[in-house]
Formats: sequence, C-alpha cells, structure tokens
Amino acid sequence: MGLDIGQIVTIAANIGVIAGLVFLAMEVRQNNKFLAAQARYSLRQYRSDIADSLMLPHVIEATHKWARGEIITPEERSTGLMVAIKMIELWEWQYGEYAAGMLKKGELPIGAWRLWFHNKGPVPSPIRELYEMRKAVLNSDFVQFFEENVVSLPPE
Repeated sequence: MGLDIGQIVTIAANIGVIAGLVFLAMEVRQNNKFLAAQARYSLRQYRSDIADSLMLPHVIEATHKWARGEIITPEERSTGLMVAIKMIELWEWQYGEYAAGMLKKGELPIGAWRLWFHNKGPVPSPIRELYEMRKAVLNSDFVQFFEENVVSLPPE
C-alpha cells in the first residue's frame, strides 16, 4: 500500500506549517530581546538627559538654595519642582518597564531612588515634597512598589 500524491502533499504542507511556526517563535523571541535592549538604551538615554539638565548652572543654584532653606524666587521654586517631576516621571517609567517585563528588578536603581527620596542624592531636590503632592495621580502599582521599596526604607 503506497502513499498517493495527496497524502505526500498534505505531509509536506504540515511540515511547512511546523517549520513556519518554529521560525515565527524564533522571530518573536528575537523581537523581545530587541525590545528589552531598546528599553535599557532608552533608560540610559533618559538618565543622561536628566543628568545634563541637573548640571545647568541655574538648576544647581536653585536646588542648592532650596536645600539650604534660603528664600527662593517663584522661578527657582519652579526649577526645583521641575527637577523633582523629571526624576519621579523617570522612576515611574522605569517601574512601568519593570512591570511590563522589559527590565528586571535588579535593573531598577532602587538604592539611588532611596538616596534621592531621603535627600541624600548628589543634587538636592524636593523629591519627597513633590511625591507627596503627586502620588494620588501616579500609577497606583508604582506608588505601592515605591512605598514598600523606597519610602519605608532608609538609604543604605
């Protein structure tokens, strides 16, 4: 009893479908690796942009005056708040990448977050004040994570 042409074509088609599925799985895996690499690059780029902003002379002056408790102008207050907003938005974005599986927990700079939040960072800024003002509008999962891992723990 031999195979007829129809059976051979069906077997070949099934093998082709299986090969296509294997190829598709490999492509999806490669795309996931690419997306993870892109997330890490974007994170580094965003951190670099923030660092550049923090080093502007008027930003340094405003944040240090604020930290020393000196009287500040409305413009200096706005500058300090904008620094804090940028930092908190970066942290919320980083958490979002972690929650989406693009970053591992160990890739989150939680130790640095603690330093900044507890006013031990390299540049003084009103992070705690702004966080308290904005936590009602931040992502609730981020707020819970932040409270457990940053707010409730002192810097190491």
